[in-house]
Amino acid sequence: MNPALYINQTWLQCMRCGKRADILAERLFECPDCGGLFDVEHDFSGIGDVSLLKEEFGARMADFNHMNGAVGQSGVWRYRELIMPHLPKEHIVSLAEGNVPILHAGKNLCRWIGNNNVWIILEGMTPTGSFKDFGMTVLVSIAKAAGIRAIACASTGDTSGAVGAYAAAAGMTSVVVLPFGKVTPVQLVQSGIYGSIVITLPGNFDACMTVMKELVTDYGVYPANSLNPARIEGHQATAFQIADFFDWEMPSWIALPVGNGSDCSSVGKGMRLLKRFDFVPQTSRILGCQSEAACPLASSWQKNAAAWASSYHPMLKLGDTTATAARIGEPVSASKVMREISASNGAMQIASEYELNEGVAVCGSDGIFVCPQTGTAIAGARNAVRNGTIGKDETVVIVSTATGLKFTESAARHLEGKIINLDTVSTAAVAKILHL
Repeated sequence: MNPALYINQTWLQCMRCGKRADILAERLFECPDCGGLFDVEHDFSGIGDVSLLKEEFGARMADFNHMNGAVGQSGVWRYRELIMPHLPKEHIVSLAEGNVPILHAGKNLCRWIGNNNVWIILEGMTPTGSFKDFGMTVLVSIAKAAGIRAIACASTGDTSGAVGAYAAAAGMTSVVVLPFGKVTPVQLVQSGIYGSIVITLPGNFDACMTVMKELVTDYGVYPANSLNPARIEGHQATAFQIADFFDWEMPSWIALPVGNGSDCSSVGKGMRLLKRFDFVPQTSRILGCQSEAACPLASSWQKNAAAWASSYHPMLKLGDTTATAARIGEPVSASKVMREISASNGAMQIASEYELNEGVAVCGSDGIFVCPQTGTAIAGARNAVRNGTIGKDETVVIVSTATGLKFTESAARHLEGKIINLDTVSTAAVAKILHL
């Protein structure tokens, strides 16, 4: 593909000063004039009749089992006209990601939150077990179109898994840089099994991200972190699927955990796009949730929401948390998170370590095993109901960002006291415990 031609249809644009750049030629993904983050922009002049496009989205979903390739089988590329309308189909790298359920929350979780109109979108039901697949399919597809042969990322575990899987599917080399001892064994194994070059560093994610940025600026490495805004385009499918599920009526609130900020950024961007073309009559308010251990955005919002950008500063000293995938003190997409939460008239909420783990446990009592990051969003939604930010009758969709099966170690630690260990093989002893 010729980058000079593609730039007239899809391009990068600085969210701060408006400078344009070529999406296929860009490698730094930072505005050279002002240092701002780039957005992906498209020429939507050929979008056509919205009602017909809604019917087409529905037809693709119904035709899932037929051999129509990525556009028919992917819950992300199903919305291709909104996500990456000008990318030729032969460049799409897909693992049939994004076909995830949206479930009404169980009675225990609704009771715990204090709202009976709670829903959960289970984005851990993807090829690599996390929402990162939504964005990685688009990023790797753009990398393929640009002729990239190797991609790299810093990660707290979920991004690295997605990078490895999609790079393998595309025939690319992948490199992942991880904080030593701060990712789960499952996440570590994932990267290795996909063939990634796995490097661990002392320190936290922010230290790994510093190295990653220097690899990009000094050595020309192609980044797969959300610094690369192609990721954001794929994550927009969360907003599109929610709208589609509710018959193109957005819920009152969408609650989600915030780590590096890619998911929060993309949900807001996707909703603004839906409203722009009248797919939906109104957008949802966004509730961004962070743990006490890593809450740079939430704490600054609570201090001064009216002047959020000026009150925000990175969190240099992080606490320990089971929500390791969101243990980030300097989110790459911080400015985009602030833009989208402010634009949606949303809010930020902090969850304690006890609250987020209790949220995971309560959700499990209804048969759904979610990750600790999702526990942050669950507890954040509960706190927002308690303090009156979210009304008790308002519709809330909680974004579950990963399967709890990636975080079994932390779950096991909280269950140790509940396991009954007998010292003899005795049916009578078991019956006694069961009061039979």
